[in-house]
Amino acid sequence: MFIDFVFSLKGSEISFLFIIFIICLFDLVKNYKDKNWFNFFKPTTLFGALIIFYCLIGPIITSGQQDGSISYRAVDHREFYEIGLLGALFSYLSFQFGFNYKINFKIKKFGINKLKDYRLDGKDYLFIHKWGERIILFSLLMQFINYGPSLVSRLLNLYTSVNIMGGGYQGFASGWVSSTGNFLIFGIVLLFICLLNGIKERTKFIFYLAITVGLYVSLGFRYRLLLLFLPLALIYFFYKKIKPRISLLLSLILSTMILFGFLQISRTYGAGLDYELFSRNLAKTDKSFLEFVLSEATFDTNVFHTSAGIMYKTPKEIKYAGIKPIINTITLPIPRVFWKNKPRGEYLFEAYRKVYDGYLWEVGSAHLGFAEYYLAGGWLALIAVNFFIGLYFKKLWYEFLLNFNDPIAQIKYSLYLSFLFIVFTRGYLLQITFLYFTIFIPFHFFSNIWNKRYR
Repeated sequence: MFIDFVFSLKGSEISFLFIIFIICLFDLVKNYKDKNWFNFFKPTTLFGALIIFYCLIGPIITSGQQDGSISYRAVDHREFYEIGLLGALFSYLSFQFGFNYKINFKIKKFGINKLKDYRLDGKDYLFIHKWGERIILFSLLMQFINYGPSLVSRLLNLYTSVNIMGGGYQGFASGWVSSTGNFLIFGIVLLFICLLNGIKERTKFIFYLAITVGLYVSLGFRYRLLLLFLPLALIYFFYKKIKPRISLLLSLILSTMILFGFLQISRTYGAGLDYELFSRNLAKTDKSFLEFVLSEATFDTNVFHTSAGIMYKTPKEIKYAGIKPIINTITLPIPRVFWKNKPRGEYLFEAYRKVYDGYLWEVGSAHLGFAEYYLAGGWLALIAVNFFIGLYFKKLWYEFLLNFNDPIAQIKYSLYLSFLFIVFTRGYLLQITFLYFTIFIPFHFFSNIWNKRYR
């Protein structure tokens, strides 16, 4: 079906598809073959991989038909396809331009790099471990306040067939309390880097990791698992000062897709995994187990089709949103109980209604980051925002290289590089901002303590 769909494309469509694939692949290969192992971990590597998966391969696998149509949410997206490819192309080129733009950043030394010839020892890593455990325990306490006794069943859902019970705090700040579950990511990474550097607390690390995975799976949001495991993988390679072998890289990609495909088939948001649901879904298809799971792993890439639809209908049918995404985000901290008419992201609902007919089809819609930039201000906004994202990640890259010997500097880069996945795939500024604060609040709190430790 993949080949049939490709051969059904118009000349301009297949040209854009081919150009995007070649320039992304060229940069990936160049970074991988570079004599300096660390260049493989440039932000451009991940950005190019996301373009290939979310804009080229995934959308065709999951929704491309043999007759050339693109069936998703009862709508044929074929007429949107070309502008979606153009959005991906200009996003990649502007990100690359921003990352490679010649500018002198004022980069400060961080942590142990401020001291000449300082070598970390056991007491330094015990200090990190202590704070990592504190952050984890604080997060679990907040989850217990929010979920009550049902927290236990949430943690066990991945490992048993236990049903998730209700209970816990249900006040207006419940969402904020629940979001402290993202603090676990930084806490786990702190423990992991200590484990690599001689702190013999393997059992404790595995215990906290298992609890975190159980909680995240029960909530049904797969991106949390990626934000948890990608920094761990990056920290491991930074510690070893190597890049992954091709065979290992392909194995990691395949295993991740199988895991995500399984979760896609069997998850229920907020209620965890349902193994009977997985069995029923598998029984409905003629595909093999592996083929079915892998095809479901690409389901999330349908956001490309929604993104293309939004771009196609803007501004003819959908008005430019302008600064509405920013206003919507700024008002986030204000409880709705105090402002009943607080913005709800209406600009997005209006856009979805133009792409999809009917309430049922618009529910659960999502789009890529570059679609929201385009919705806000057309091609100029799309190019400018991606340029500045690339520029910002260039600064992070330089900071990482300068302060590589500091473990917290490594953690900072691994977290931000992983967060680039969210920036690219979750095109809703309010959601991105909310996730940023809930992930990076504990990081910035501890990094300030760590930096002051070495004067």
